[in-house]
Amino acid sequence: MTATNPNPRRSLITKIHIARTQLGMDDESYRANLAHYGNGKTSSTDMTIPELETVLEAFKKLGFKPLKKPGKGRLSPSSKQGPQDERSAIRAIWIFMHRAGFINDGSETALNSWVQRMTAQENGGAGIAEVQWLHGEEAAKTLNSLKRWARRCLFEDLKKRGYEPHPQDSYAYLLKRWERINGAML
Repeated sequence: MTATNPNPRRSLITKIHIARTQLGMDDESYRANLAHYGNGKTSSTDMTIPELETVLEAFKKLGFKPLKKPGKGRLSPSSKQGPQDERSAIRAIWIFMHRAGFINDGSETALNSWVQRMTAQENGGAGIAEVQWLHGEEAAKTLNSLKRWARRCLFEDLKKRGYEPHPQDSYAYLLKRWERINGAML
């Protein structure tokens, strides 16, 4: 039997446990944070819904990024289908940025909207509506633009976590450093 109305308390507790894992908290730190934000309670199962919500919001301020369920947008085609060129790299970086929490919507529809905005100026305001329609110089420019955006996100995320990346570090270097800290996501 499936529940039509999930238990909001259970859902909050689950999110708090996911946040603990994502933030890399040991048991002592986790319990100290619960006590601090949860009115002295050191177990999430003892907390009320408002206390759980307060703890979850505090974890978000500490850097927890809840993963959002995919929207109604189209998903990217399988990498086995289609060419292995700039378009594949664009899709891979887009998906990475979504999984890393840098963008909210990792769907093909969202990517196509971004591509259309990025190519609009060079195409008389209309833009290229689909990633799959990018070719040659347009694909290369779009890929480089996305890499610059991802680089800025990686740089800021590393700084926020207390690391000191050099302003001239490349996208590839920052990505390697970020993956060492967070684990490979691709």
